[in-house]
Amino acid sequence: MNTLIIVDDDATNVGLLKMLFELDGYSVLACKTIQEATSAAASGADAFIIDCYLAQGMSGLNLLNDIRAGQTAVDSNAITIMVSGDHRLEKEALASGANAFFLKPYSPNELSKKLQILLSKKGT
Repeated sequence: MNTLIIVDDDATNVGLLKMLFELDGYSVLACKTIQEATSAAASGADAFIIDCYLAQGMSGLNLLNDIRAGQTAVDSNAITIMVSGDHRLEKEALASGANAFFLKPYSPNELSKKLQILLSKKGT
C-alpha cells in the first residue's frame, strides 16, 4: 500500500482528497503545516500532494525544496505534486522539482490518475 501525505490547510480539500485516495487504496496522512508533514514523513511516504499556499504565510514550495535537498526523512526523489490557485507558481514549482502541477480548481479524478501514472513509472 502506498503512503500519501497531503499538505493543505483547507479542511474541505483535505477531506475530499483523503476520502478519494483512501478509496483508491492509499494510506493517507493529512497535514496542515510543513512541520506536520516533516514529522509524518519520518514514518515514510511514497508521494506528496502539497498546496503552494499554507496558513501563516508558509509556502509549500519550501517543503518541496526540503524534500529535493534531502532534508526530510523521505527519498529526495519522492513523487511530489504541487497544487495552487495561482498559475504563476507552476513554472517555479516544476523548476524546483515537482513531478506535476495542478491549478485549482482541478479534477480530483485527474489528480488521482496522474499520481497513479507517476507511481507506476517510479516502480519501473
